[in-house]
Amino acid sequence: MQRVLVPVSVRNPYAELLQLPPCVFKPRRTNAHYLAYIEAITFYHQLQRGLKTDERTGTLYIETTIEDIKEANKLLSEILLRKSDELTGGCRGYLEQLKALLQRLEQTTFTNKDVRTHLRLPGTTVRRYNHELLQNGYIKLQEKDKHQGYIYEIASYEEYQQLQKSVTNVLNEVLIRLQTGEPPMSQTTTGSTKPKPDKKKDSASQ
Repeated sequence: MQRVLVPVSVRNPYAELLQLPPCVFKPRRTNAHYLAYIEAITFYHQLQRGLKTDERTGTLYIETTIEDIKEANKLLSEILLRKSDELTGGCRGYLEQLKALLQRLEQTTFTNKDVRTHLRLPGTTVRRYNHELLQNGYIKLQEKDKHQGYIYEIASYEEYQQLQKSVTNVLNEVLIRLQTGEPPMSQTTTGSTKPKPDKKKDSASQ
């Protein structure tokens, strides 16, 4: 007989200890979505969670576990990466295709014509994406040739992997600190990290 989920209150004792990567844009809204997603995972796993009772109100509830947070991090890592990327989704896809193309052709520079020919993209799209990449420092203008036009080169082939690593590292660091009972790290104005003041883990459930 199939067991169904039932309405039940979810409390996350780790809510105030969680931390998003500092590179995430719109962190307040993203954090609200992050906590809501963790709550949904806890709710989905309610049959594996023991019911608890609030001694003051008598309300029945289940608690988020570190395993729920770990699962949320795994499922949301790609979304958090996209939310940390200053490029639009279309421009990021174009840049990654461009990197792969140049590596395959064993070239270090490219022109708009090269991209149009190999990626079969309209000229207006190529120029728009190249302008966005140039403005944000992802490509550099090498020279202007009167026959070929503008000649560009990729500024870094590893920047996206480095961004992905920084997102993963922050999420993993917070998990380790939750598991060991250490206070999480907070961001300073210089971008470095320092321990947050230790708080009671049940403060979020009061």
